[in-house]
Amino acid sequence: MRTFSPVGLLVAAAMALAPAAQAGLIGNVGISWLYPDTSTTYASDTIAVGSSLNCPGASPICVGYSGVGGTQVFGVTSASITYVAADIGVPYASATFNGFDFTGLTFADAGSLASFGLVTNIAGLTSADVSFTGNSIEINLQGLPADGTFTLNLSETGSSTPEPGSLIPVGAALGGLTVLLFRRRRASA
Repeated sequence: MRTFSPVGLLVAAAMALAPAAQAGLIGNVGISWLYPDTSTTYASDTIAVGSSLNCPGASPICVGYSGVGGTQVFGVTSASITYVAADIGVPYASATFNGFDFTGLTFADAGSLASFGLVTNIAGLTSADVSFTGNSIEINLQGLPADGTFTLNLSETGSSTPEPGSLIPVGAALGGLTVLLFRRRRASA
């Protein structure tokens, strides 16, 4: 007869309690071009998660690029926000702030933004140029080249309230442990 150790069942129960993989962004993400400071919105729009916004194009964000040429693409996935610009040739003007605020970050598991990773080839752009709250992230590009890319890889906290369905494996594991301990106790008596 195969027996399971109580420790093994407790480990299984603990694994069932571990948070599930993060579900990622859902819905729409607001994008505001803030210039010349963080309290002035130069242009704004929204991007659906899983899609992109392309300039030249009809988006109000594209108005800021008119006359400078080139192409710009903003993309949002369930785990990242990306910007790609080519053939613009002029830098973002220096000001108190000249960049983007991505707002309304909604995560499928009701979590919030906990941290980010920055991947870029824009000279001078560092993580110090990025700030965030639980549901927004800003990137300041003042004085930096407009040509190049950045990707903000988003990490979130999980929901603090477990889904009822996620408790079923825990109950099953603890129930199995109780039965096993009861059988062992009965067998030794």
